[in-house]
Amino acid sequence: MTVTKLYQAEYGQPALMRNSDIKSVQYDSRKIQPGDCFVAIKGTKVDGHIYVQDAITKGAKVIVVQDDNVLPDSLCMHSSVIKIVVPDTRKALAILSSNFYGNPSDTLKMIGVTGTNGKTTSTHLIKSILEAAGEKVGLVGTIEYKIGKEKLPAAHTTPESLELNALLRSMLDKGCTYAVMEVSSHALSQSRVGGIDYDIAVFTNLTQDHLDYHGTMENYFEAKKILFTQIKPTGYAIINNDDHYGMMLHDFVKCKTISYAISSAADFRVKNLKYDFRGTTLTIESKNSEISFSTNLLGKFNIYNILAAFSSAVALGIPNEKIIEGIRNVKSVRGRFERIESPFGWTAIIDYAHTPDALENCLRTIHEIMPLQNRGRIITVFGAGGDRDKTKRPLMGQIAGDYSDIVIVTSDNPRSEDPEKIIDEIISGITRRASVLREVDRKLAIKRAIKCAQRGDVILIAGKGHEDYQIIGQTKMHFSDFEVVESLINEANKE
Repeated sequence: MTVTKLYQAEYGQPALMRNSDIKSVQYDSRKIQPGDCFVAIKGTKVDGHIYVQDAITKGAKVIVVQDDNVLPDSLCMHSSVIKIVVPDTRKALAILSSNFYGNPSDTLKMIGVTGTNGKTTSTHLIKSILEAAGEKVGLVGTIEYKIGKEKLPAAHTTPESLELNALLRSMLDKGCTYAVMEVSSHALSQSRVGGIDYDIAVFTNLTQDHLDYHGTMENYFEAKKILFTQIKPTGYAIINNDDHYGMMLHDFVKCKTISYAISSAADFRVKNLKYDFRGTTLTIESKNSEISFSTNLLGKFNIYNILAAFSSAVALGIPNEKIIEGIRNVKSVRGRFERIESPFGWTAIIDYAHTPDALENCLRTIHEIMPLQNRGRIITVFGAGGDRDKTKRPLMGQIAGDYSDIVIVTSDNPRSEDPEKIIDEIISGITRRASVLREVDRKLAIKRAIKCAQRGDVILIAGKGHEDYQIIGQTKMHFSDFEVVESLINEANKE
């Protein structure tokens, strides 16, 4: 690719400079090879402009900056480096990355799902439906990236634009016709999905999270709205009408919409809803039809995820029988209300719930599916992430106390914060007289929960879900809630 093409991709006009072939685009100076283009990104912690000289030393041919003073014109002339100054290097990186990889999102049918909760399950459901309809599908999300059945590790919910476009290119080259993505608010505000136009954009909900980054719920919503400015003219916005911000979104979007809800008026609604520990039966109705089916997925929150996927599939013209087949094929999603039945009569549920709304949804669902007679206790084990939104900690404490018989407050990923202080902030919100225990060691906290569990009890272990690590200080170590529970059950079986 030439400099002119890179430049035209961003500005629609030729570069007033000599042309040159570019070997690759990079934003990490450590990866620079001779002939590369280096894009200096101003990050939240590190400014890539300080590595411009390092990139030049390693052979970068083109430097893209938003601070003209970083690289004097005289130095460019002396070193034969081409400098391009842009207003926003993050946006430039997104456009340049897409163009460098041949704009794969122009050929793939793109589906983006955003919202505080429900992104992971909704995308897995949509992928399963498309596969039931005979399509090969790529997936970008929190748990993993997938190209058909091939699994790749996920570093972020939504990767940086360079890695994202490389992944989309690989999906296209390996025969995928669709790409289904979780699109985070961070990714939207940082232009990681810049230059991608979506066939379907889904809004699940908006509740408190990431205020350490966005500052206010209004800013958080503004970030989410960006996705809905990137819908193709023929595309659809799929919106949850039971969510206050979803209703506000209707006034913003310019494309066709399909709405879904349980309580409010919408294009698709649910009735005849019944669930227990074995699964859920429901009927989805619209103006012209209704369809009944069963699913292994549990909880009201999963009904919203099913509605989001169902509505998306209808917008894509997929027959109802294939939609239902795809939904039924999803038995569970890793770390999303995933159940472990113990041989001692109690049940452990492991869930990624790390926001007040998600925690309340989990606990409400447990209350609803537990039998009325011989009802057991609810034991909740959870913590809160360090270096993240502190205001949600007492709220989560209050919710856990309101819905649980026993609350064991422990560590999540404390990062640089004192884990005991995080626990203090959580416990400060507990007002109900639930039995409250504190145990900073997460493994020991789970062990205490299992030790006191009796037949019929449910242990909710919340916050980490699919994660197989824990971050304490600067150290990232292996840790899995699943492995701990299974190990403790095995130990108890030997006693």
